[in-house]
Amino acid sequence: MRRSRSPLAPPSPPSAAQRSADTNANGRLAGKRPQTLARRACDACRARRRKCVFAADDDEQHPRPHPQPGDSSTLNQKCQDCLRLGISCSFLVPTRTRGPKRRKRLSSTPHDSGDDQPAQQPLNPVDAPAWPFTTVQPESRNEIRPLAPIVDHSSPYGPSQLSIDDSRQATSPALTAQNASPSMAGPRLPTDELCSRALLNIIMNDYLDLIYPLVPVVHRPSFRVDLASNRDLTDPEFLAIVIAIAALTVGLLPSRFPVYRAMAPDVAMRFETRMAMINCCVDMCMRVRNYNYWDHVSLRKWAVCYLLSVGCFQTGQTNRSRMLEVESMQIGRLLGLHRISDYDGLNCIETQLRKKAFWLMFYTYAHSMLQCGRQERLAFLDHSMMHEVNFESLFPLDLDDEQILEKSILGPPSPVASPSVAPGAQAQPVPLSLTSGFILHSRVFFKGAQEVLYPGNCDRERRHSPQVRLSRLRDLLQEVRYMLDDVPGPMRQWASTGDYRASDSPSHAVDGFAPRPTLDDLSRTGHSIDAADANAKALPGQVEIMRANLHGTHLWLQSLLLDQIDVLLQKISQRTDSSADTDSHTAAVKASWTEREDVCRQMLHLLHSMPYAHLEPNGLYLTYKVRDVGVTLLNCPYEAHERPARRAAEYMQDFTRALSRLDRSEIVNTNSLKSWIDVDRERPP
Repeated sequence: MRRSRSPLAPPSPPSAAQRSADTNANGRLAGKRPQTLARRACDACRARRRKCVFAADDDEQHPRPHPQPGDSSTLNQKCQDCLRLGISCSFLVPTRTRGPKRRKRLSSTPHDSGDDQPAQQPLNPVDAPAWPFTTVQPESRNEIRPLAPIVDHSSPYGPSQLSIDDSRQATSPALTAQNASPSMAGPRLPTDELCSRALLNIIMNDYLDLIYPLVPVVHRPSFRVDLASNRDLTDPEFLAIVIAIAALTVGLLPSRFPVYRAMAPDVAMRFETRMAMINCCVDMCMRVRNYNYWDHVSLRKWAVCYLLSVGCFQTGQTNRSRMLEVESMQIGRLLGLHRISDYDGLNCIETQLRKKAFWLMFYTYAHSMLQCGRQERLAFLDHSMMHEVNFESLFPLDLDDEQILEKSILGPPSPVASPSVAPGAQAQPVPLSLTSGFILHSRVFFKGAQEVLYPGNCDRERRHSPQVRLSRLRDLLQEVRYMLDDVPGPMRQWASTGDYRASDSPSHAVDGFAPRPTLDDLSRTGHSIDAADANAKALPGQVEIMRANLHGTHLWLQSLLLDQIDVLLQKISQRTDSSADTDSHTAAVKASWTEREDVCRQMLHLLHSMPYAHLEPNGLYLTYKVRDVGVTLLNCPYEAHERPARRAAEYMQDFTRALSRLDRSEIVNTNSLKSWIDVDRERPP
């Protein structure tokens, strides 16, 4: 019988004359290291459908196409793509044999020939063991290994780096197998069902650098410590929130998903779309719940529901997102997020997190009430509950998480004085914190939405005439329009993206950005220098992401107020002259068209002045705000040949191009439709 060559077997060694000819032809002419195309591509190259090329060793007599099993001298050898991406190069995924399938031998057929072996029964996925969370034993402190840095040059956000431990541990056979394909190495960690630990740390790093300023549901220093100590082995709630954060990150960063698939071959084979990976996260979080899961409520359980809801919403799963959002509303009410009196007895970290959670739920409530087509029957707040909400007391402290400890609160950083400045001169401003941007956004949201949401202003409680309401709306629009005049320079609408760069020294402030730098502060808070350095490098990009969110919301609220003003102007015109409805409507729209055109122009300037990397973490929420602003141009009251109409057509084309770039939902948006079906209701034949 003809035997096929093993894919891991090296080629036959060439003769001395052939090696000499190859060296003269390749090595001396190009001056480059000779390359060899592997007989079998590694797992990462197979998943990406790329050629697997290895560099030949100069000190050996023949090049090796790929590492051979059992050979310790080739463990560090990687193909060129894996070296460039900084990932492990493995050959763990089995390959199918070529040619026609072998016929099955009947039971009556004699087994005289020793060539055929009895076929193994395939493993039924239904009979596979369930997710072994309770059977996994936590590893000791000495076995906890921070992952080696993985550099990704294809990401628009720059290289992704993780904490480094030892390069020798990162290249060991056990770690290579575990990081490359956890399903082949066996479920050692609960998160291996989703992806390897190396990829999970990259996803968590992307959340902390890009999404955390907008969705601060964790205490950043504590979360880093818990993640490094593998707390998910023993804490089901922490495991659930890690999985939920992964779902949120995959949903909000669609450009990073191909990078995740390239880094992990098993993820590329199991998840072809973001929706598939997010649904896997939702299923894993649901399996954490046991019979007494709802007997105790906590902020982490709220965060899991909220994060999963946002993650599903980003891919277009409206119904699943809506149901998870209702769960988060119920837990938020049970926790008393809207009552400051229910905060008694909480430590400093929990108090800060719950205040941020309230404003995240307030955003959801405002969107459901204000956004076109999102009038939900269930909401986090109602007008009766709004009477007991003290909004000023619910704003979080203007401090970063590094200054808030469990039992105490460290003072804010003092202004940085430059040694070259003469004594008595004004010191540099205090660095902008992430919580400052969060508070600014919350104040703008509350200010612009209070006309509709605040008690006493709803339709059934209004006792004033349209003229009085029109005057009040105009005053509110004037206040909202200029309420960002005093914001810090980096957060202003006309700030340049390239003006803010992280300093090479952690203790040096540049353009108002200074990390929490001194060794005394780090020793008091117990944080590592690596974490402080990572926070300082990510701060300029985080400010740009918050700036896009702040001004996108600011312009969207102005557009909503202009819509209400147009409706009132139309009603007043109809009452004055009931015989000319069309003319009165046109005159009402023309009265505020200049202001509306200015809002559209500012929104386009914001979209064109910021790179996509800073707009993407805002997700579909920014997309819907841009769409609500741009759709008002369709109601242009001027004729097609007039200049305002021509400008409106050009603006509409620019909005269409911007929306095609921003909208990354994987299915058609049915958010404004009744997308569920009542199967028990009788239907006509």
